[in-house]
Amino acid sequence: MYITGIAAFVLFFINDINDWKLKRKWLSVSFAAGAVLLAVSTVWMCIRGNGDAVLSGVPAAAVWVILAASLAGEVYSLFFSFSCSEAYAGAGGDNVRYPSTGRMYALCRHPGVLFFIIIYAGLILVTNMPATGGAMMCILNLLLIVFEDIYVFPSVFEAYDKYKQGTPFLIPNMRSIRKCIVDFRR
Repeated sequence: MYITGIAAFVLFFINDINDWKLKRKWLSVSFAAGAVLLAVSTVWMCIRGNGDAVLSGVPAAAVWVILAASLAGEVYSLFFSFSCSEAYAGAGGDNVRYPSTGRMYALCRHPGVLFFIIIYAGLILVTNMPATGGAMMCILNLLLIVFEDIYVFPSVFEAYDKYKQGTPFLIPNMRSIRKCIVDFRR
């Protein structure tokens, strides 16, 4: 159960190392494979885990609504909050990549992590997911984003250091919240 989740994060690290240093086309599937393994691990922990649902009834229903919204936020942050051309290729096909700095990425540099933590905390409360399993997935995700923020993103994105100076790492502040709201209103 935990091995599958750990394997998912090993694949996420491989994907980042490939993006950063190796540049092997065949390794580009490691992100998608990791996402599948993480989903399988999460479902398995929810169904077959040794935890007990803490909440039931109306409180559990409210958590399920929060879980659905958080899952939508996670998917939006990772796949729809930025233009692919902005993040993955520079103008004129020169392969210069720039960090996404608007909308969710104005809020903080790794907004998906916030949703990820809410999702796993919620699943611990309303399913059989053991708290140790959910906590382990969150810790592995935090280790991944620290690695990305220190090593990978400064190497693969132009002007990432400037972005780091103006955008919080993980916890939004009032300025970044205002910028996020303004960006969504455009």
